[in-house]
Amino acid sequence: MFQPVGIKKLTNVAVVRLKTHGARFEIACYKNTVLSFRRGHEKDVDNVLQTTEVYANVSKGVVARDDELVKAFGHCDRGKICVVILERGELQVSELERKAEAESAFRDCVTTLAEKCVNPSTKMPYPPGMIESALRDIHFSIDPKRSAKQQALEALPKLQTIFPIRRAEMRFSASVPIAKEEVLMDFVRENNGTIESSERTASEASATFTMDPSTYRPLDKLCKDAKGRLEVVTLAVMEQASTAGSFNEGTLRATVAKQTAMEKAEEALAKIEISRPATQVVVPKVRRSEQVETLSSSDANILVPRGPISELPEEYASRKERFADIDTYEPGWEVELRSREGSSIVDAVFYSPRGELCKTYADARRKAMVALK
Repeated sequence: MFQPVGIKKLTNVAVVRLKTHGARFEIACYKNTVLSFRRGHEKDVDNVLQTTEVYANVSKGVVARDDELVKAFGHCDRGKICVVILERGELQVSELERKAEAESAFRDCVTTLAEKCVNPSTKMPYPPGMIESALRDIHFSIDPKRSAKQQALEALPKLQTIFPIRRAEMRFSASVPIAKEEVLMDFVRENNGTIESSERTASEASATFTMDPSTYRPLDKLCKDAKGRLEVVTLAVMEQASTAGSFNEGTLRATVAKQTAMEKAEEALAKIEISRPATQVVVPKVRRSEQVETLSSSDANILVPRGPISELPEEYASRKERFADIDTYEPGWEVELRSREGSSIVDAVFYSPRGELCKTYADARRKAMVALK
């Protein structure tokens, strides 16, 4: 007889159930270890199983009979049968675990939308908190078993009814034979793409442009049919908050404090070097920006030598127009256009009025805005 004194109930367990040969078999496992075992992170079965006993019903403590085990598995070695059930069985998830899994999937959707979507007018990303509130306002329900990216993109049309939001454009670099150049350019114009730079050689034409991500597959097919090459340069083209004019005050103070500390450290280092004995040879230190400049120049071809932004040639008019706002924040900036060896991509590096090197347009604009403040 099953008396209360003789029954030992298993509590706080994760039950893995397997139905086969008309019978049901269950094993008791520790929570949050079954998935680790199935993914290969956990190798020791003893860290997963609470007991090597095979049950017909874990909650009632009913143990499976030997004849049922032999009929279903061909033997009654309960340790081996537990491993089979652990690998093939169905995990019974509690309500709290289901809720935690759904919350994790929901956060993944929020992160995906924050990384891949922008405000159409400013091309700046929305903060994750705002997207999370909007998803809850439209009563967005998540399915943990489906891809978070797929569900996030399905929720995008509903979010567009509340506030302006769209997928951020992707930056592509395509190279096609010279005979197919017009086909590529017509495709970019028809899909409202923005051509950032283009180059032409005797046999090949290349261009760097931004377009909607939905055009990736037809663009890839076009390049393959034309026997050209397609490269995704940037998955999501967007302006960061610090480069769009609304510079965060806390970030600004931290940047200024950091620069001040670096200047004081350089002054202290200079005093130490001056106070050394004359017989000691002091090796001058090379700044990191000068090292970067030397390394970058060694493997790059100079297309436009260093000079004022306003004096860029007309063939780079689009870049000249885009870079002009740096001079509005701090006059005196210079730019140099380089071409990577073996590549058609044109890089721009910037020099501040103080001689500092900035390898990207965003860094140069940020430094100019800090100087303005």
